[in-house]
Amino acid sequence: MINLLLLLVLLCCVGIAAAWVAENPGDVTMTWFDYRIDTSLAFLLLLAIAAAFVLAYAIIFLRAFILAPGRFSLRRSERHYRKGLAEITYSVAALAASDIATAEAHTRKAQKLLGTTPLTLLLSAQIARSQGDDVKTQELLGKMLDYKETEYLAARSLSDSASKQQLFSKALHLAQRAQRINPKEAASANAVISLHMRMGGWQEALAAIDKSARKGRWHRARANRTRALVHLAQGQQLLESGHGDMALAHAKLCLKWLPNFVPATLFAARVFAANGMPEKAIKLILQNWKVTPHPQLAEQLRLLIAREPKDKQIKWVKKLAGQRPEHPQSGLALAETAIKLQEWEMARGALKKVLENEESVQACKLMAYLEQGEFSDFDAAGRWLARSAEAVHGAHWQCTSCSTVSENWDAHCPACNAYDSMEWKVPGPVFAG
Repeated sequence: MINLLLLLVLLCCVGIAAAWVAENPGDVTMTWFDYRIDTSLAFLLLLAIAAAFVLAYAIIFLRAFILAPGRFSLRRSERHYRKGLAEITYSVAALAASDIATAEAHTRKAQKLLGTTPLTLLLSAQIARSQGDDVKTQELLGKMLDYKETEYLAARSLSDSASKQQLFSKALHLAQRAQRINPKEAASANAVISLHMRMGGWQEALAAIDKSARKGRWHRARANRTRALVHLAQGQQLLESGHGDMALAHAKLCLKWLPNFVPATLFAARVFAANGMPEKAIKLILQNWKVTPHPQLAEQLRLLIAREPKDKQIKWVKKLAGQRPEHPQSGLALAETAIKLQEWEMARGALKKVLENEESVQACKLMAYLEQGEFSDFDAAGRWLARSAEAVHGAHWQCTSCSTVSENWDAHCPACNAYDSMEWKVPGPVFAG
């Protein structure tokens, strides 16, 4: 509406000017060499306007002629860009459908149209990884480090790869680079701490934890757990090398920050025993059995009381089971100790209570040992072993990253090297991917 009003005002002004010129035509005389030109003002103005229009069109034409090559190149680039995006879309769809050959063909076309870009490098690296070509994957990831968009992902991937190859120094450098790019990402901080632990850099690992906690990236519970894991790993190393007195301080710190964590309890019990404090180790196991009845705690107790008389061993195990009498692990701990001490009646009574609630693999195997040990009944033992194949599986330490099952806890998964990924759980199905 405003534009229409402005146009009307402009037309009115032009009309008024034209009327004034018509009422006052005037005369214009021009002399050029031997020529004299006489005309009116209105004709001269009309001629000037026509010349202006011709000049404007000439400039527009000349500008279009000069810019034509650039515009042609731009339109061509836009066509290539659209085609390249279409090829990338086809490649992603083919990757999602696990059609690696088609994805590779479309990626090559996209790279030909778009050149080397972070996205084409990322797709090429994913295709190479799907094909199992580790050398090419590493080469492409190295190129991705030069681009801001893919630098973090490339640094993380190269760090994980170097860590799996036991190249911990290289892996640490790349992990620190990834952490600098994305300092709020928890995985980057975990990777740096994990690699410091792998290299025995305990103080560096604790300093990295303090830095993350100080800047508010980690809450207190998580920082304390990670500190406890560092002290646990360092203490285990000291204990294995025969420095039980030095490991004692680390054991106390582990219990301070993770009082109910079974690996920390087991480590502290071994440290107390190594330093001549078996009573303190037994007391610690009994306290933790109230919270977490764990078969490894029962096994550690049997090791601690192995040199005691039979009646005293039974007394300690009964005291352990009495902390959580309703839990199946209490009955299994009592039954296993009784079988080893050849207290057949006690073992049978404990297993009967366990089997009334749940027929587990461990309970069936203990029944097989009981039948074989008490009566030398190999047929009955065989039947119980057959039943164990269909019984409920007990919990194990399992990696939440790769589902690998392990008998013992470790700060790093023995299969995939993931940090702090072992959980005590009933193993789920493992799929080959």
